[in-house]
This record gives sequence, structure tokens and C-alpha cells, in this order.
Amino acid sequence: MKIIKSENKLCLSCMEEHDVDIVELKEKSVFKGMNLEFAVTYEYCSNTDEFLENEDMIRANDLSLKDAYRRELGLLTSLEIKNIREKYGISQKDFAKILDWGKSTITRYENHQVQDRAHDDILRKIDSDPEWLLEFLNRTKDKLSLKAYEKYYNSINKAFNEKKNRYLIDTIHAIYAGFKEDVIKESSKKDN
Repeated sequence: MKIIKSENKLCLSCMEEHDVDIVELKEKSVFKGMNLEFAVTYEYCSNTDEFLENEDMIRANDLSLKDAYRRELGLLTSLEIKNIREKYGISQKDFAKILDWGKSTITRYENHQVQDRAHDDILRKIDSDPEWLLEFLNRTKDKLSLKAYEKYYNSINKAFNEKKNRYLIDTIHAIYAGFKEDVIKESSKKDN
């Protein structure tokens, strides 16, 4: 048990006012048939030696379980999904519109629902390839306000411009690979 902090407050376990510890523990649980270990947070009453969860802790602990499941499957965690969206400065609602997903899909992925592999792959591609996200944005332009579209376009385009060198290097590698393949073919013709 790791104590994160202590707060002097009315303890709902013993119904007395005293220092209540906020603690982190490791728990094990089975989720979708998989045995998982994950971090949970509770309030701890030393008077009763009991752990309590408030509403926020219940949500956070549930998300911790699901993120452990995601990690086990090699999927993005809820925080990683949120970071991708925030990298481009896009709201949850508008991100779902841009991707043409259900209006609450991103909110659910960031807060409690485990995404499927197909959506995970799309999110990973968007994270690594802003040009791809620009295509989505332009395809769904009419679903956004002009102000939102311009804001997102500028943010995504900025990220795209920062990646131009990577695209150039990838192009050079592809050309070199093609050239190398041609040289091998020519060499093999001469040997025959």
C-alpha cells in the first residue's frame, strides 16, 4: 500500500473526522477472460482498517483495469488516445465527426470502453501521419463550423509540416530500395 496523500475530513467508514489516507494498491482481476494486475486508488480509514471508493475512484479504477487489458492486447490506452486527439487540439465531439464515428465514440474510448483493433489502427495511423488526418478533415469539412475547421486545419497542417523531413527520408528509402532491386535483377541476368 502506497500512501499518495492524506486529507483531514469526515471519514465515511468510521463517521469521524480525522486524516484519511488516499492510497494506491495493486489488484488482480479477470477481464474478458484475461488475468490482469492493475493499480487502484482508495481512501483508507486506519480506525476501521477499511478501504472506500468515491465515485471518481470507481471510474478511475475501472479505467485502470481496462487500460491494463488494452496494454495486454497491444492497444492504445485511454490516455494515449486522449493525447493523440489533444496533439491536434481537437475536441472529442469534433474528432468523432472528423473520423465519421459515432458522436460519443471518442468520449467512451477515453473514459471507459475498450476500442476495437480497427479503430486502434486508425488512431495509431493518425498519430504518426498528420497528412492522413488532413484527408479525414477535408472529407468531413461540411460537418464542422468554419472556425473549427480552420483551427483544426492549421493545427494538423503544422504537425504535417514538421513531419515533412520524415516523408522525404521515407521517399528516398523507397527510391533506393527500388534502385537496389533493379541492380540485383541486372546482376542476376548477367550471371545467367
